[in-house]
Amino acid sequence: MKKKDIAFQIFNKKTLSVVGVILIILSAVILLWQGNKNSKQAVSVSPAQVFFAGEYKIGNGEWKEIVSGEHIPSTKGDVTLRGKFHMLTPDGEYIGEYSGSTPIAFYTEHISLTIYSESGYAYVIDHENPQIGESACGVDWTAISFAKRESPIVMLVHNPHDFGNENAIDKMLSNIAFWGNIEFEKSVLDIGETQRNVGLVFMIASIMFLGTALFASLIHLKNSKIIWLLGLVIFFAGANFIYKSEGISFWSESVVSNTIILGVSMMFYALFLTALITKLLKRTKKIGVITSVSLGAVNVATIVLAMVTKVYFYDTWLYWSIIQTVANVTLIACLIREIIYSKGRDKIFFAVALLPLVAFIIDFVATWFGIWENGLISRFAFVILFIISMVVLLRIIPSSINAFAKAKELETEKLILNTQLAESRVSTMMSQIRPHFIYNTLGSIEQLCELDPKKAGELVHNFAKYLRGNFGELDNPKPILMSQEMEHVHYYLNIENVRFPDMTFSFEMNSNDFKIPALTIQPIVENAVKHGLMKLSKGGKIKVVSYETEDSYCVLVEDDGAGFDTSVLLDERKHVGIRNIRGRLKEMVNGTLEIESTMGVGTKVIITIPKGEEK
Repeated sequence: MKKKDIAFQIFNKKTLSVVGVILIILSAVILLWQGNKNSKQAVSVSPAQVFFAGEYKIGNGEWKEIVSGEHIPSTKGDVTLRGKFHMLTPDGEYIGEYSGSTPIAFYTEHISLTIYSESGYAYVIDHENPQIGESACGVDWTAISFAKRESPIVMLVHNPHDFGNENAIDKMLSNIAFWGNIEFEKSVLDIGETQRNVGLVFMIASIMFLGTALFASLIHLKNSKIIWLLGLVIFFAGANFIYKSEGISFWSESVVSNTIILGVSMMFYALFLTALITKLLKRTKKIGVITSVSLGAVNVATIVLAMVTKVYFYDTWLYWSIIQTVANVTLIACLIREIIYSKGRDKIFFAVALLPLVAFIIDFVATWFGIWENGLISRFAFVILFIISMVVLLRIIPSSINAFAKAKELETEKLILNTQLAESRVSTMMSQIRPHFIYNTLGSIEQLCELDPKKAGELVHNFAKYLRGNFGELDNPKPILMSQEMEHVHYYLNIENVRFPDMTFSFEMNSNDFKIPALTIQPIVENAVKHGLMKLSKGGKIKVVSYETEDSYCVLVEDDGAGFDTSVLLDERKHVGIRNIRGRLKEMVNGTLEIESTMGVGTKVIITIPKGEEK
């Protein structure tokens, strides 16, 4: 075995796919682990550290000691903190009590903070006060300069919200720092830099997606809607990454705008993700559409509610999150059904689509119980989704362009085919008007003019109708009613019956209101006369029957003529008329033509037209 063959067996497509997925997941984990690790760091670049030691109580409850790392809930009522500020070196060595020489920075996340000194002076950090504005809630850093060494310090923490910032007091205490100079702001910005950069990369990539979507729409590519939705999902996810990062209040100083952008980006990321997944659904698409439309209405209602009432926009997130979770559960059920009934690559797509939905639910539950916040799992899931989307985009565009080019080629080929069919239809019509038939008919008319003028007049009438029917259908590309086609058959048979009065014809029109290509039955009947009955010594019978089944319309043309060897007829290169009839049946009504014949017994021609195929 060649080395090349061995290598191919080892590194086959499935192996490479598994390795690729593992690398994608590892890349996402490393990237976000680094950002998450940095976001948990205190402001370590400060020349010294400060911490608050003492005790706390919730509402009118008992005083408890503040223990480092122990959770103090911020959603159980107002919390009072009592104690002193202490200083440490950057290495963690104790220096002593805070001396009051450097401003202290406080991190407040949707909470208000009132600090009372021993002298009774109150320092207020209150973005959550409704007097400031209904939506003036958010995340901010605030510095307080104490005039002197004040001890003890009493801090009253008020949380006007019931959801979303369970760990706000823990964060405030763990992030107390000295705000000595511009290095403090830079250090906080550095902590969130990784996440902001990731968000900016997403937003730049989204512009590429949206530009590609515009191009795809202009040339009518099949997957343009999916690319539009991918671009919008990535755009709002990028905005959410940026406005969830540490130090956002230094990067964008408008507290109110930061909160609004964060909420809106979260809502529209989830909405367009829902729409994208709905676009991928096949068996459960209706459920997905209803879910997407409902979420769109909820988003609009949530934003309008915050605008026209005194309800905090931040407080609407709880109800929105519950509704989004219900929607996610619905879509998860749809995706599981799709996975069960799908095969191959579709199973992988549907499985990947589960990731962000499941991640959102996990983050919602974790935020509810204060385990973690800021959509930690969703960020990991989205980075994986983003990388996969980039790979898919790079594959979709070339394949879609190739498909577009092939579609254009097929369109050109179809145009040529239609032209050929039109030409063949004309040649078919012309072939039905055989010179010998015209000569014979005119000869019959001439004889009858002397013997039976009245009958000659009837023959002229039928002959005129026959010619009019043949020539009139030359420029008619659409099928006609079966009743119209049978009129033409009757005109032909009335002519032949004058020449061959011993031939008999019968008709059973059980169904007459379906459409059939013009000049389909008449040439078949004419073949039955010419190749069947005329070869008999006398007489002969032709029967035309139309009927319908549950899913088709059928026409039977049967004669008791001489019959023939069907293997000869199958060579349709020698029988252009039959080939053209079969081709027009297929093209115009998706119909079929079958021939059964037995030598000395007769011939049957069966035409079958599926219901609903008439063009």
